[in-house]
Amino acid sequence: MKILTIDIGGSSVKSALFDQTLSDIRRFDSPADWETMRQKLDQLIQSYLRQAEVAAISFSVPGIPNQATGEIEGASSLRYLHGFDFRGYFQAHYPLPIFFENDANCGCIAELQAGAAKDLQSVLFLVIGTGIGGALVVDKKILPGAHRFGGEFGMMLMEHDGQFKEWSELGSAVHMGRKFSQLKGKTYQGTDVFELAAVGDERAQTLCEELYHYLALGIYNLQYSFDPQAFVLSGGIVNQPELLANISRKLQVIMGYGQRCPIVPQLRVATFGSQANLIGAGLVAQTEKIN
Repeated sequence: MKILTIDIGGSSVKSALFDQTLSDIRRFDSPADWETMRQKLDQLIQSYLRQAEVAAISFSVPGIPNQATGEIEGASSLRYLHGFDFRGYFQAHYPLPIFFENDANCGCIAELQAGAAKDLQSVLFLVIGTGIGGALVVDKKILPGAHRFGGEFGMMLMEHDGQFKEWSELGSAVHMGRKFSQLKGKTYQGTDVFELAAVGDERAQTLCEELYHYLALGIYNLQYSFDPQAFVLSGGIVNQPELLANISRKLQVIMGYGQRCPIVPQLRVATFGSQANLIGAGLVAQTEKIN
């Protein structure tokens, strides 16, 4: 029996069948409204159910899943997912166990059990995508916080050009791409900006340097707030081969600002990349069904 795992992200929705490994992986762009999202999810689920014997459906979602009410609380780039019984909709339409968990927690669970964090007791997991989410792990356990907002690191405020902005904006390659698009008057993705910076485009280089700086600044502050053994970085941005080297370069500069900074943050790249949330959602369902 397989578990249908669905990872709902700000830019895309990914899905797969999970049984220790992933199979039949699919993807579609995230719609702009709930009605379209609902229709696409229903079509997706029905297609899987016609082709495989599915034991449960498990969602990786942005925001804060309320396991008591079925709602997705908090804030995310998909605002239409909030404020109604998300899990209840699928429970009413499909005679299967329905699970949902925060996307960063799903990714973290995958990395803790079998990935880059499997040898760590204390880790800070970061998902860098349209925004920045994450999870704090102590003694191999994710700490959700009193209001289940633990890990919403992207809501940290930082100063930029005389204004306060969220880390989710300043440390996101997606937002960097949008800013570059405004400067150039045509559409660019974050990956385009990295490529242009590599061939000498000065505006692209400036934006990339800003991105590395703010990623390093956030990591520095989190290191001295929670003191993890290491950071595990996930999200599409980790496909950039020089990412860790550039963040480390900026960290060395930032650490020179203070007078007592003996701990250099240790950085690792997540093992499972864009599949981590799907794997973690499957593990969540397996654990809940066993319990």
